[in-house]
Amino acid sequence: MSEDQKTGGLSGTGRRRRRRRGTTPRSAQGQSSPAGQAAQPSAAPAPASVAAAAPTPAATPRRGRQPAPKRAPKKPPAEPRIGVGCIVLRGDELLMVREKGRWSLPKGGLDAGELVQQGAIRETYEETGLNVEVRELAFVVEFQAKTWGHHIQFFYLGRETGGVLGPRDPDREVQEAKFIPLRQLRDYLRFRPRLVALETWLRERKPRHFVFDLDKEPAMLRQRRRVGEKETLGAE
Repeated sequence: MSEDQKTGGLSGTGRRRRRRRGTTPRSAQGQSSPAGQAAQPSAAPAPASVAAAAPTPAATPRRGRQPAPKRAPKKPPAEPRIGVGCIVLRGDELLMVREKGRWSLPKGGLDAGELVQQGAIRETYEETGLNVEVRELAFVVEFQAKTWGHHIQFFYLGRETGGVLGPRDPDREVQEAKFIPLRQLRDYLRFRPRLVALETWLRERKPRHFVFDLDKEPAMLRQRRRVGEKETLGAE
């Protein structure tokens, strides 16, 4: 071998780079993978915004909780007519008034902005001319009927303090006011709800609330048959 050939061989060898173990030539990169490893995809990973757009599962309701049932439409509030009156006694006699031909306890409707006891005092004076001092509540009468509507009436025990017996009704609907013997009560008072409540209070002297459905029970008492008269029904 000549000197030039030796020199050329040495120079060629010197220009070659020694191949490292375990590395892959650049030309082979992207074409094959080392043994035991799967080939990596060439596509880049999806950005975070794409992953966030994935649909999320619907929230499941908690156990034991049921959806609230639909409520029925609310009824309008009740608007009962409020009545107030007094029971005034003189020994064994009871104060009563005759209004439109019918006998009853002194009573009337409650005015707007008026307290119940104040209304009872006012109505007693207007229908009888007597001033009274209200004591305790005697009874409450509540009744309803399709023809009359819904009524709630409060009656108080009143003590006579002055005045002159005689109607002072500004509407001029009361014709007479007088004291009657208690034993004749049923000859005057025919409206059953007030009569039952009054007779019960006279026996017990305890406040009670009486309720009557006059569409299902009688509103008036039968007239007592007097000597020489036929039995008739009360027309109150």
